[in-house]
Amino acid sequence: MPKKQALTLSLLIGSTSLAAFGAVGLIAFRHVSPDHPSATMKSYFAHPVREDRNGVIAPWYQGLNGQLDERAAIAVNVYKRYPWVGKPKAVMAAPDFVYNSHWSISPEGVIAIPPTTDWMCGDLSQRAWSIVKGLTAYYQYSGDPIAFLYIPLTVDYILDYGQTDDKNPWPRFPISTPTRGKAYGKCDPAGRNQLDLCAITGTEVLRAYKLTGNPRYLAAAEHWGDVFAQKCNFKTKLSPWNRYVDPSVVGWSDVLTGTTTLITDFLDDLIKLGYNGKGGLIVKARDKGRDFVNKQMLPAWINNDTWGRTYWDWDNPVICGSMSMCADHIMKYPAAYPTWKTDLRNIMALIFNRNGADLNSMGDMYSGAWAFPESSVCCGTSLSYCQYTAAPTFIRYGVLANDPWAKEIGRRMMLMATYDSDEKGVVKDGLLGDSVATGEWSNLAHPWPLCQVMESLAWMPKELGPNRENHIMRSSSVVASVQYDAGSIRYSTFDAKAPAIDVIRLAFVPTLIRANGITLARHADNATNGFTVEKLANGDAIVSIRHDGLKKLEVTGPDPQQEAGTLKLSLTENWARMSSNNLVVANRAGAGMEFKFIGNQVRVLGTVDTKGGWADAYIDDEKQLTVVECWNPVRRDRQPIFIKKGLSNGPHTVRIVARGAKNTISRGTEVSISAVQWSSATGDAGFGQGEGPKGAQRMVFGYTGREDIVDHNGNSWRPATEWVIRSGFSNDTVDKAWWTNRRSMYIGKTPDEELYRYGAHGKEFWVNLTVGPGTYDLRLKFADTPLTAWMEREDKWQRVLHSVKVDVNGKEAIPAMSISGAAGDLFTAIDKVVKGVKADHGMVRVHFTGVDNKEATVQALELVPSKPTR
Repeated sequence: MPKKQALTLSLLIGSTSLAAFGAVGLIAFRHVSPDHPSATMKSYFAHPVREDRNGVIAPWYQGLNGQLDERAAIAVNVYKRYPWVGKPKAVMAAPDFVYNSHWSISPEGVIAIPPTTDWMCGDLSQRAWSIVKGLTAYYQYSGDPIAFLYIPLTVDYILDYGQTDDKNPWPRFPISTPTRGKAYGKCDPAGRNQLDLCAITGTEVLRAYKLTGNPRYLAAAEHWGDVFAQKCNFKTKLSPWNRYVDPSVVGWSDVLTGTTTLITDFLDDLIKLGYNGKGGLIVKARDKGRDFVNKQMLPAWINNDTWGRTYWDWDNPVICGSMSMCADHIMKYPAAYPTWKTDLRNIMALIFNRNGADLNSMGDMYSGAWAFPESSVCCGTSLSYCQYTAAPTFIRYGVLANDPWAKEIGRRMMLMATYDSDEKGVVKDGLLGDSVATGEWSNLAHPWPLCQVMESLAWMPKELGPNRENHIMRSSSVVASVQYDAGSIRYSTFDAKAPAIDVIRLAFVPTLIRANGITLARHADNATNGFTVEKLANGDAIVSIRHDGLKKLEVTGPDPQQEAGTLKLSLTENWARMSSNNLVVANRAGAGMEFKFIGNQVRVLGTVDTKGGWADAYIDDEKQLTVVECWNPVRRDRQPIFIKKGLSNGPHTVRIVARGAKNTISRGTEVSISAVQWSSATGDAGFGQGEGPKGAQRMVFGYTGREDIVDHNGNSWRPATEWVIRSGFSNDTVDKAWWTNRRSMYIGKTPDEELYRYGAHGKEFWVNLTVGPGTYDLRLKFADTPLTAWMEREDKWQRVLHSVKVDVNGKEAIPAMSISGAAGDLFTAIDKVVKGVKADHGMVRVHFTGVDNKEATVQALELVPSKPTR
């Protein structure tokens, strides 16, 4: 994510001095050292640590709605109270985040916009991605109509003020990184316009079209697709596109690598809508992009440049955000990438090895969860937004590939990431509790986390979803309208192309589901139209609905939620009862509505339209950090204008007080209320308990093949990526710790020579294995296959031999040994077995240390469940 072109140490560590930072970093590093995996820090990011019964990270937040739902609510409430800017300062009235990410927030949650520069506007495409994707998903999930306010403003600004002109070589094309021109004004195209980021702008404009139905959005995206197709280089073996519209404006690499997938993804979205371009050229360009990724990028999965260089403001080979974006595209189109399962497994886990290299990174596993910075060259300690980026991709892969290893890694990472914000919206994204990037860039503080929280909820509704609530968690299309009522959910999707499958979490088991008025049957699977039900222990149900060709759905059943109409609301003066539509309406400051209820969650429903104003919300006389926003471009009735969950189960009072004020574009200050919904249903289905893979894990260090090595017993061995070496402030130093070239043809004393031909080496490194509860046997495979080096002291060529000591979970497991000496010779295999290793905080850590002034090395590792003793 974007940062200033030259990050200063003050930005990296906030107000902490260099000396203090070094001391804090060293203390923390010693406290959670490689030798002591069971040690945990007292806090992560903004909150004290909580662990589950297996010693794995657990939610700090204990409300029934869960930590991810609460984090989403915090982000949305920051959106709602964000300052607006209008003419003459800006070209159009909008919340300030539409124009730039520059912000500050006080400890009390008060948002301010510091004096800004054009540079701070440069993340336009990334901000638009966060705003459109995150709020579209949140609307589907909650019914909150705020999406229809912020999304059109963002897209309209891009279309009106963020495109090139007709005479540009890339005519009427998005300006993804507008770092020139007047802030709050028209974007200047004479900058580093980055094409993969232009493509994600197109993807999100298409999403906005599917949500709003605005034909202008579709027309713009189709034109952008035509331009991409016309500019595609069909002859080269390199990427079909450059990295930039004009490579001369940057002083670094102009080569587009793995993020070619982002352009391909945009073209795929157009094709799915039936737009193939002039003469089918968009299809041809899409196919060229896929071909390049399959033939050039995936074979080079080990290289940093393959998945790096997507950030607009520097030339860092980052494998954090881009890795996830590329993987998400490949999972959308698995038939186009035949070896996607092994490819993505290898690529995704590479971040653990690469991004923990810097001595100050603290990239490691804590309470069983991986934490890491952007890369080996940025930015100090591990950052929560890197976890936000990777976790949903791991979860999605775990679901689609049926892989408990990936799913558990993602679950733990997302729980840790959502430690980053307090209830007032102050985000501390540094592992040690500092605001690093989020202290200046609002996109990283809330819009981007909202995107990633919603994605995690979508793919893990059972483990991470709110208890005793109703939500559409995932849809194969865009949900264009939704109405959450007590005992009924009515919604429509943009389309229903096969297979059209939606996943809903309900506080009840449905009694009836209709699609376009047709009653759907309950089935055992989603092979045909119908629905499945998985009952949860607390009374909730995970319902999966297949509805090919049917866009309008209704789900009904015995919902524990209750509703009170306007006649049961207590009103102060200055309210008018509208009997024709069961509304109470106020537009004067101080007009209040009050309702008492017994429960743990409450929703206030109202009407939003072009005359809507603002109100404040109170729970038990405590003012909530939000704005009740009643404006919308079209009238929408019975909308949730205020939502509060996670309350203690008992008596509460909700109060709405009109401000007599409005946003800049509203024609009035009306606050219209139609009902209050609440629930006292209880029951916690849990958020996971440090489970994860309990089967065998086998890996070969230094091996970079795309397919697994199969041993003589038929067991598969994958490339090893889940290991850390503090090799320094450079990706090159990480590469040097891998022996990737296939070594000696001869390895003695083994039927599986291939397992010993590669390796990891260094003075000190460690492997973090994600495991479920249980006891395991560990087998380490060694073979000293030394290279020859010139030894200055001896004035001759000499083989560089290796000696190693191994600790497992902080205890010595293999005393210091010469590998060739223990094996009996060079190029000879030796295995060492450590039995009865118990999972410690959801992990097994294997720590290698070189001894006798030699480097340690290891060739392969196998972890299998211990066999029960008689």
